[in-house]
Amino acid sequence: MNLLWISHNVPYPPKTGVLQRNYNLLREASRRADIHLLAVFRSDILPGDYDLAAATRELGKLCRQVEVVYLPTETSRTVLYWTAFKSLFTQDPFSVNWAKSRGMRSKLRKMVESVKFDVVHFDTIGLAGYRGEVGSLPKILNHHNMESHLLRRRVEFESHPLKRLYYTREAEKLERFQQRVCPEFDVHLTVSEVDRERLLELVPGIRTEVIANGVDVDYFRPSGAQQTPGNLVMASGMNWFPNKDAVLYMCDEIWPRLCARMPDLTWTVVGSSPPQRLRDLAAKDSRITVTGFVDDVRPYLDRAEIYLCPMRDGGGTRLKILDALSMSKPIVSTTMGCEGIDITPGVDVLLADTPDEFVDQVARLRSDAGLRQGITKAARELAIRRYSWDVIGNQLATVYRSLTAA
Repeated sequence: MNLLWISHNVPYPPKTGVLQRNYNLLREASRRADIHLLAVFRSDILPGDYDLAAATRELGKLCRQVEVVYLPTETSRTVLYWTAFKSLFTQDPFSVNWAKSRGMRSKLRKMVESVKFDVVHFDTIGLAGYRGEVGSLPKILNHHNMESHLLRRRVEFESHPLKRLYYTREAEKLERFQQRVCPEFDVHLTVSEVDRERLLELVPGIRTEVIANGVDVDYFRPSGAQQTPGNLVMASGMNWFPNKDAVLYMCDEIWPRLCARMPDLTWTVVGSSPPQRLRDLAAKDSRITVTGFVDDVRPYLDRAEIYLCPMRDGGGTRLKILDALSMSKPIVSTTMGCEGIDITPGVDVLLADTPDEFVDQVARLRSDAGLRQGITKAARELAIRRYSWDVIGNQLATVYRSLTAA
Protein backbone atom coordinates (compact mmCIF):
# COMPACT_ATOMS: atom_id res chain seq x y z
CA MET A 1 0.00 0.00 0.00
CA ASN A 2 1.28 3.47 -0.90
CA LEU A 3 0.21 6.03 1.69
CA LEU A 4 0.55 9.80 1.27
CA TRP A 5 0.70 11.45 4.69
CA ILE A 6 0.25 15.25 4.79
CA SER A 7 1.37 16.56 8.18
CA HIS A 8 1.05 20.00 9.77
CA ASN A 9 4.40 19.47 11.51
CA VAL A 10 7.67 17.60 11.16
CA PRO A 11 6.84 14.68 13.47
CA TYR A 12 10.22 14.14 15.11
CA PRO A 13 11.42 13.88 17.82
CA PRO A 14 8.39 12.50 19.70
CA LYS A 15 8.96 14.75 22.71
CA THR A 16 5.72 16.72 22.88
CA GLY A 17 2.07 15.73 22.60
CA VAL A 18 1.23 16.26 18.93
CA LEU A 19 4.67 15.05 17.81
CA GLN A 20 4.29 11.92 19.92
CA ARG A 21 1.00 11.04 18.25
CA ASN A 22 2.18 11.76 14.73
CA TYR A 23 5.52 9.99 15.04
CA ASN A 24 4.09 6.87 16.64
CA LEU A 25 1.19 6.61 14.20
CA LEU A 26 3.70 6.99 11.36
CA ARG A 27 5.85 4.28 12.90
CA GLU A 28 2.88 1.93 13.18
CA ALA A 29 1.68 2.75 9.67
CA SER A 30 5.17 2.16 8.24
CA ARG A 31 4.95 -1.48 9.31
CA ARG A 32 1.98 -1.91 7.01
CA ALA A 33 2.46 0.59 4.16
CA ASP A 34 5.02 2.55 2.13
CA ILE A 35 4.71 6.10 3.43
CA HIS A 36 5.43 9.30 1.52
CA LEU A 37 5.50 12.22 3.95
CA LEU A 38 4.79 15.86 3.11
CA ALA A 39 5.39 17.88 6.28
CA VAL A 40 5.09 21.54 7.23
CA PHE A 41 8.01 22.96 9.19
CA ARG A 42 6.72 24.65 12.35
CA SER A 43 9.26 26.10 14.74
CA ASP A 44 6.74 27.00 17.45
CA ILE A 45 6.11 23.40 18.56
CA LEU A 46 9.62 22.01 18.12
CA PRO A 47 11.55 21.16 21.30
CA GLY A 48 14.91 22.62 22.29
CA ASP A 49 17.67 23.14 19.70
CA TYR A 50 16.14 21.58 16.62
CA ASP A 51 18.12 19.66 14.01
CA LEU A 52 15.93 19.34 10.91
CA ALA A 53 18.51 17.27 9.03
CA ALA A 54 18.62 14.73 11.86
CA ALA A 55 14.82 14.67 12.05
CA THR A 56 14.57 14.06 8.30
CA ARG A 57 17.07 11.20 8.56
CA GLU A 58 15.09 9.55 11.36
CA LEU A 59 11.79 9.97 9.51
CA GLY A 60 13.48 8.53 6.44
CA LYS A 61 13.80 5.27 8.34
CA LEU A 62 10.00 5.10 8.39
CA CYS A 63 9.14 6.77 5.09
CA ARG A 64 10.03 6.15 1.45
CA GLN A 65 10.01 9.89 0.84
CA VAL A 66 10.18 12.89 3.16
CA GLU A 67 9.42 16.37 1.84
CA VAL A 68 9.45 19.45 4.08
CA VAL A 69 7.65 22.66 3.15
CA TYR A 70 8.08 26.12 4.67
CA LEU A 71 4.80 28.04 4.72
CA PRO A 72 4.87 31.84 4.31
CA THR A 73 3.07 32.18 7.66
CA GLU A 74 5.83 30.19 9.37
CA THR A 75 8.74 32.16 7.90
CA SER A 76 7.53 35.69 8.70
CA ARG A 77 5.72 37.03 11.76
CA THR A 78 4.43 39.89 9.60
CA VAL A 79 2.83 37.44 7.17
CA LEU A 80 1.40 35.44 10.07
CA TYR A 81 -0.24 38.47 11.70
CA TRP A 82 -1.44 39.80 8.34
CA THR A 83 -3.02 36.43 7.57
CA ALA A 84 -4.74 36.44 10.97
CA PHE A 85 -6.10 39.93 10.28
CA LYS A 86 -7.25 39.08 6.75
CA SER A 87 -9.03 36.03 8.10
CA LEU A 88 -11.54 38.39 9.69
CA PHE A 89 -12.86 39.05 6.18
CA THR A 90 -12.57 35.62 4.52
CA GLN A 91 -14.94 32.69 4.36
CA ASP A 92 -12.26 30.26 5.52
CA PRO A 93 -10.99 30.41 9.12
CA PHE A 94 -7.44 31.34 10.06
CA SER A 95 -6.51 27.71 10.76
CA VAL A 96 -7.11 27.00 7.06
CA ASN A 97 -5.69 30.26 5.71
CA TRP A 98 -2.52 29.66 7.76
CA ALA A 99 -1.70 26.57 5.70
CA LYS A 100 -2.30 28.04 2.23
CA SER A 101 0.84 28.04 0.12
CA ARG A 102 1.60 27.85 -3.59
CA GLY A 103 4.78 25.94 -2.76
CA MET A 104 2.85 23.40 -0.72
CA ARG A 105 0.27 22.98 -3.46
CA SER A 106 2.95 22.53 -6.11
CA LYS A 107 4.86 19.98 -4.03
CA LEU A 108 1.70 18.01 -3.34
CA ARG A 109 0.75 17.90 -7.02
CA LYS A 110 4.19 16.56 -7.97
CA MET A 111 3.98 13.83 -5.36
CA VAL A 112 0.52 12.75 -6.53
CA GLU A 113 1.67 12.70 -10.15
CA SER A 114 4.81 10.65 -9.43
CA VAL A 115 3.38 7.89 -7.20
CA LYS A 116 0.23 5.79 -7.45
CA PHE A 117 -1.20 6.33 -3.98
CA ASP A 118 -3.84 4.12 -2.39
CA VAL A 119 -4.80 6.39 0.52
CA VAL A 120 -4.13 10.01 1.51
CA HIS A 121 -3.93 10.86 5.21
CA PHE A 122 -4.63 14.54 6.02
CA ASP A 123 -3.24 15.23 9.47
CA THR A 124 -5.58 18.06 10.56
CA ILE A 125 -8.61 20.08 9.47
CA GLY A 126 -6.36 23.03 8.54
CA LEU A 127 -4.91 20.99 5.67
CA ALA A 128 -8.31 20.13 4.22
CA GLY A 129 -7.93 23.04 1.80
CA TYR A 130 -5.64 20.77 -0.22
CA ARG A 131 -8.20 18.00 -0.66
CA GLY A 132 -8.81 18.92 -4.29
CA GLU A 133 -5.19 18.23 -5.21
CA VAL A 134 -5.52 14.47 -4.64
CA GLY A 135 -8.50 13.88 -6.92
CA SER A 136 -10.65 10.87 -6.18
CA LEU A 137 -8.12 9.06 -4.00
CA PRO A 138 -9.52 7.73 -0.69
CA LYS A 139 -9.02 10.45 1.91
CA ILE A 140 -8.68 10.27 5.69
CA LEU A 141 -8.95 13.38 7.87
CA ASN A 142 -7.41 13.20 11.32
CA HIS A 143 -8.70 15.38 14.17
CA HIS A 144 -6.19 15.89 17.00
CA ASN A 145 -8.89 17.92 18.72
CA MET A 146 -12.37 19.00 17.81
CA GLU A 147 -10.90 22.35 16.77
CA SER A 148 -14.08 24.41 16.66
CA HIS A 149 -15.06 23.16 20.11
CA LEU A 150 -11.58 24.07 21.34
CA LEU A 151 -12.09 27.63 20.13
CA ARG A 152 -15.48 27.79 21.86
CA ARG A 153 -13.79 26.79 25.12
CA ARG A 154 -11.05 29.36 24.57
CA VAL A 155 -13.68 32.10 24.51
CA GLU A 156 -14.75 31.13 28.03
CA PHE A 157 -11.25 31.81 29.39
CA GLU A 158 -10.50 34.97 27.41
CA SER A 159 -11.10 38.28 29.20
CA HIS A 160 -10.06 40.63 26.37
CA PRO A 161 -13.25 41.61 24.48
CA LEU A 162 -11.61 41.86 21.05
CA LYS A 163 -9.95 38.48 21.43
CA ARG A 164 -13.24 36.98 22.59
CA LEU A 165 -14.91 38.35 19.47
CA TYR A 166 -12.11 37.02 17.24
CA TYR A 167 -12.23 33.51 18.72
CA THR A 168 -16.03 33.46 18.53
CA ARG A 169 -15.98 34.37 14.84
CA GLU A 170 -13.21 31.86 14.15
CA ALA A 171 -15.19 29.11 15.87
CA GLU A 172 -18.26 29.91 13.78
CA LYS A 173 -16.28 29.95 10.52
CA LEU A 174 -14.48 26.73 11.39
CA GLU A 175 -17.79 25.01 12.14
CA ARG A 176 -19.15 26.07 8.75
CA PHE A 177 -15.91 24.93 7.08
CA GLN A 178 -16.16 21.53 8.77
CA GLN A 179 -19.78 21.16 7.70
CA ARG A 180 -18.83 22.02 4.11
CA VAL A 181 -15.70 19.89 3.62
CA CYS A 182 -15.92 16.95 6.02
CA PRO A 183 -18.43 15.04 3.85
CA GLU A 184 -15.77 14.99 1.10
CA PHE A 185 -13.52 12.70 3.19
CA ASP A 186 -14.01 8.95 3.32
CA VAL A 187 -13.11 8.52 7.00
CA HIS A 188 -12.54 10.82 9.95
CA LEU A 189 -10.26 9.83 12.82
CA THR A 190 -10.88 11.22 16.29
CA VAL A 191 -8.84 10.64 19.43
CA SER A 192 -11.81 9.82 21.65
CA GLU A 193 -15.46 8.87 21.66
CA VAL A 194 -16.22 12.32 23.11
CA ASP A 195 -14.66 14.06 20.09
CA ARG A 196 -16.37 11.59 17.76
CA GLU A 197 -19.77 12.53 19.18
CA ARG A 198 -18.99 16.23 18.88
CA LEU A 199 -17.96 15.85 15.25
CA LEU A 200 -21.07 13.83 14.36
CA GLU A 201 -23.28 16.39 16.07
CA LEU A 202 -21.79 19.06 13.81
CA VAL A 203 -21.57 16.92 10.65
CA PRO A 204 -24.08 14.04 10.84
CA GLY A 205 -23.73 11.01 8.61
CA ILE A 206 -19.97 11.00 8.02
CA ARG A 207 -17.89 7.91 8.76
CA THR A 208 -15.84 8.25 11.93
CA GLU A 209 -13.35 5.96 13.68
CA VAL A 210 -11.74 6.46 17.08
CA ILE A 211 -7.94 6.12 16.88
CA ALA A 212 -6.90 7.09 20.38
CA ASN A 213 -3.74 8.80 21.47
CA GLY A 214 -1.28 6.29 22.82
CA VAL A 215 1.91 5.77 24.76
CA ASP A 216 5.12 3.86 24.19
CA VAL A 217 4.77 1.53 27.18
CA ASP A 218 8.31 0.24 26.77
CA TYR A 219 9.81 3.74 26.82
CA PHE A 220 7.53 5.16 29.52
CA ARG A 221 7.92 2.54 32.23
CA PRO A 222 8.86 2.92 35.90
CA SER A 223 12.58 2.40 36.51
CA GLY A 224 12.28 1.67 40.20
CA ALA A 225 14.18 4.85 41.09
CA GLN A 226 13.64 6.19 44.57
CA GLN A 227 10.88 8.77 44.79
CA THR A 228 11.25 12.15 46.44
CA PRO A 229 8.65 12.30 49.23
CA GLY A 230 6.21 15.14 48.74
CA ASN A 231 7.35 15.96 45.20
CA LEU A 232 4.57 16.95 42.78
CA VAL A 233 5.25 17.16 39.06
CA MET A 234 3.56 18.77 36.06
CA ALA A 235 4.91 18.21 32.54
CA SER A 236 3.76 20.00 29.39
CA GLY A 237 4.79 22.54 26.81
CA MET A 238 3.42 25.87 28.02
CA ASN A 239 3.42 27.51 24.60
CA TRP A 240 -0.11 26.10 24.19
CA PHE A 241 -2.78 28.16 25.98
CA PRO A 242 -4.51 25.29 27.88
CA ASN A 243 -1.19 24.15 29.38
CA LYS A 244 -0.21 27.70 30.27
CA ASP A 245 -3.59 28.25 31.89
CA ALA A 246 -3.18 25.05 33.93
CA VAL A 247 0.17 26.08 35.38
CA LEU A 248 -1.08 29.58 36.21
CA TYR A 249 -4.15 28.06 37.88
CA MET A 250 -1.75 25.97 39.94
CA CYS A 251 0.32 29.07 40.82
CA ASP A 252 -2.61 31.24 41.81
CA GLU A 253 -5.17 28.89 43.31
CA ILE A 254 -3.86 25.41 44.10
CA TRP A 255 -0.23 25.74 45.22
CA PRO A 256 -0.93 28.24 48.04
CA ARG A 257 -3.61 25.92 49.46
CA LEU A 258 -1.37 22.87 49.14
CA CYS A 259 1.47 24.63 50.97
CA ALA A 260 -0.83 25.81 53.75
CA ARG A 261 -1.86 22.23 54.50
CA MET A 262 1.36 20.36 53.58
CA PRO A 263 4.34 22.75 53.83
CA ASP A 264 6.83 19.96 53.08
CA LEU A 265 5.65 19.65 49.46
CA THR A 266 7.86 20.48 46.48
CA TRP A 267 6.68 21.18 42.94
CA THR A 268 8.57 20.50 39.70
CA VAL A 269 7.35 22.03 36.43
CA VAL A 270 8.80 20.44 33.29
CA GLY A 271 8.29 21.84 29.80
CA SER A 272 9.09 24.58 27.33
CA SER A 273 8.00 28.23 27.54
CA PRO A 274 7.24 28.55 31.29
CA PRO A 275 5.31 31.79 31.83
CA GLN A 276 6.95 34.70 33.62
CA ARG A 277 4.53 34.51 36.55
CA LEU A 278 5.66 30.96 37.27
CA ARG A 279 9.33 31.89 37.00
CA ASP A 280 8.80 34.85 39.35
CA LEU A 281 7.07 32.61 41.88
CA ALA A 282 9.87 30.03 41.67
CA ALA A 283 12.45 32.77 42.30
CA LYS A 284 10.72 33.52 45.61
CA ASP A 285 9.82 29.95 46.60
CA SER A 286 12.68 27.46 46.81
CA ARG A 287 10.20 24.57 46.82
CA ILE A 288 9.42 25.18 43.13
CA THR A 289 11.72 23.94 40.36
CA VAL A 290 11.17 25.09 36.76
CA THR A 291 13.24 23.06 34.31
CA GLY A 292 12.20 24.42 30.95
CA PHE A 293 12.37 21.96 28.06
CA VAL A 294 14.10 18.66 28.87
CA ASP A 295 15.11 15.99 26.39
CA ASP A 296 13.85 13.18 28.65
CA VAL A 297 10.92 13.70 31.02
CA ARG A 298 11.06 10.22 32.52
CA PRO A 299 13.50 10.90 35.39
CA TYR A 300 11.24 13.72 36.63
CA LEU A 301 8.18 11.48 36.51
CA ASP A 302 10.09 8.66 38.18
CA ARG A 303 11.17 10.78 41.14
CA ALA A 304 7.80 12.43 41.69
CA GLU A 305 5.38 11.15 44.28
CA ILE A 306 2.27 12.50 42.51
CA TYR A 307 1.48 13.77 39.01
CA LEU A 308 -0.86 16.77 38.70
CA CYS A 309 -2.98 17.87 35.73
CA PRO A 310 -5.11 20.91 36.67
CA MET A 311 -6.25 21.63 33.09
CA ARG A 312 -9.43 23.65 32.61
CA ASP A 313 -9.29 24.11 28.84
CA GLY A 314 -8.27 22.07 25.80
CA GLY A 315 -9.49 19.35 23.50
CA GLY A 316 -8.64 15.87 22.31
CA THR A 317 -6.88 13.75 24.92
CA ARG A 318 -3.78 14.52 26.95
CA LEU A 319 -0.76 12.40 26.03
CA LYS A 320 0.92 13.56 29.23
CA ILE A 321 -1.79 11.72 31.18
CA LEU A 322 -1.05 8.57 29.18
CA ASP A 323 2.68 8.98 29.82
CA ALA A 324 2.04 9.30 33.56
CA LEU A 325 -0.28 6.27 33.56
CA SER A 326 2.39 4.21 31.82
CA MET A 327 4.98 5.37 34.36
CA SER A 328 2.71 4.10 37.19
CA LYS A 329 2.24 7.56 38.63
CA PRO A 330 -0.67 8.34 40.94
CA ILE A 331 -2.48 11.13 39.10
CA VAL A 332 -4.68 13.91 40.40
CA SER A 333 -6.43 15.60 37.47
CA THR A 334 -9.42 17.71 36.62
CA THR A 335 -12.24 15.87 34.89
CA MET A 336 -11.41 17.87 31.76
CA GLY A 337 -7.76 16.80 31.96
CA CYS A 338 -8.79 13.15 31.57
CA GLU A 339 -11.54 13.81 29.05
CA GLY A 340 -11.72 11.11 26.40
CA ILE A 341 -9.44 8.69 28.28
CA ASP A 342 -11.01 5.46 29.54
CA ILE A 343 -10.14 6.02 33.19
CA THR A 344 -12.12 4.83 36.22
CA PRO A 345 -12.10 7.58 38.87
CA GLY A 346 -10.80 6.30 42.16
CA VAL A 347 -9.25 3.23 40.52
CA ASP A 348 -6.52 4.49 38.18
CA VAL A 349 -6.86 8.30 38.59
CA LEU A 350 -8.18 10.65 41.28
CA LEU A 351 -10.27 13.58 40.03
CA ALA A 352 -10.35 17.11 41.44
CA ASP A 353 -12.21 20.04 39.92
CA THR A 354 -11.62 22.73 42.54
CA PRO A 355 -8.46 23.87 44.33
CA ASP A 356 -9.70 22.41 47.62
CA GLU A 357 -10.39 19.07 45.95
CA PHE A 358 -6.80 19.02 44.66
CA VAL A 359 -5.57 19.54 48.22
CA ASP A 360 -7.81 16.78 49.57
CA GLN A 361 -6.81 14.26 46.88
CA VAL A 362 -3.09 14.94 47.29
CA ALA A 363 -3.48 14.51 51.03
CA ARG A 364 -5.33 11.21 50.52
CA LEU A 365 -2.59 9.80 48.32
CA ARG A 366 0.14 10.83 50.73
CA SER A 367 -1.57 9.35 53.78
CA ASP A 368 -2.95 6.12 52.28
CA ALA A 369 -0.23 3.78 50.99
CA GLY A 370 -2.77 1.16 49.96
CA LEU A 371 -4.68 3.65 47.80
CA ARG A 372 -1.46 4.90 46.24
CA GLN A 373 -0.20 1.41 45.42
CA GLY A 374 -3.54 0.32 43.97
CA ILE A 375 -3.77 3.36 41.70
CA THR A 376 -0.21 3.03 40.41
CA LYS A 377 -0.77 -0.64 39.53
CA ALA A 378 -4.09 0.05 37.80
CA ALA A 379 -2.61 3.00 35.90
CA ARG A 380 0.13 0.93 34.30
CA GLU A 381 -2.30 -1.88 33.45
CA LEU A 382 -4.68 0.56 31.74
CA ALA A 383 -1.86 2.04 29.64
CA ILE A 384 -0.74 -1.39 28.43
CA ARG A 385 -4.21 -2.80 27.81
CA ARG A 386 -5.83 0.15 26.09
CA TYR A 387 -3.27 2.71 24.96
CA SER A 388 -0.08 0.99 23.82
CA TRP A 389 0.86 2.04 20.28
CA ASP A 390 0.83 -1.49 18.90
CA VAL A 391 -2.83 -1.86 19.91
CA ILE A 392 -3.65 1.48 18.28
CA GLY A 393 -1.56 0.62 15.21
CA ASN A 394 -3.68 -2.45 14.58
CA GLN A 395 -6.83 -0.32 14.78
CA LEU A 396 -5.38 2.17 12.27
CA ALA A 397 -4.40 -0.64 9.90
CA THR A 398 -7.99 -1.88 9.90
CA VAL A 399 -9.15 1.55 8.74
CA TYR A 400 -6.57 1.63 5.93
CA ARG A 401 -7.52 -1.83 4.76
CA SER A 402 -11.20 -0.89 4.64
CA LEU A 403 -10.38 1.88 2.15
CA THR A 404 -8.24 -0.25 -0.13
CA ALA A 405 -10.36 -3.41 -0.19
CA ALA A 406 -11.51 -4.21 -3.71
